[in-house]
Amino acid sequence: MITKLNTGLVYIAQAVLIIMVILVTADVVGRWLFSQPITGAVEITELGLSMVIFLSIGYTHLKEEHISIEFLVERLPEKAQWIVEVFINLIIMVVMVLMALSLFWYAERLFTSGTVTGDLGLPIYLFAAVAGVGAIVFVLNALLLAIKYFTKVGKR
Repeated sequence: MITKLNTGLVYIAQAVLIIMVILVTADVVGRWLFSQPITGAVEITELGLSMVIFLSIGYTHLKEEHISIEFLVERLPEKAQWIVEVFINLIIMVVMVLMALSLFWYAERLFTSGTVTGDLGLPIYLFAAVAGVGAIVFVLNALLLAIKYFTKVGKR
């Protein structure tokens, strides 16, 4: 279920990224050919980038494709490496829970204050809430990986 959730979020992130590419391209062409930029293109790009990052970071973690420096850990015995992976994922969980809570609190403050973007008047709280959802999915992925490595430690 977590894998399907991540896959769905990655598809949304990919769609947002395609929209951003088209928008930025049209904005540049509009500036160059017609001396007329697209109003709100910068806003949409900034907010879209936050969505792309937070909706896809969990998928990257689940697939274990983040860049990591393992020159110390790889020298440890295999069982010790798995123990390190358990602790790393537990630390990631705690940090991301704190980040998700912070994002949801921020979204609530933005909603209460009615904060919107300058050019298009988009409500910013929606994007903060989407980032919070992405952080929660990241937490689930870290929990899943911690359990995976914990069971490996217990088997041997």
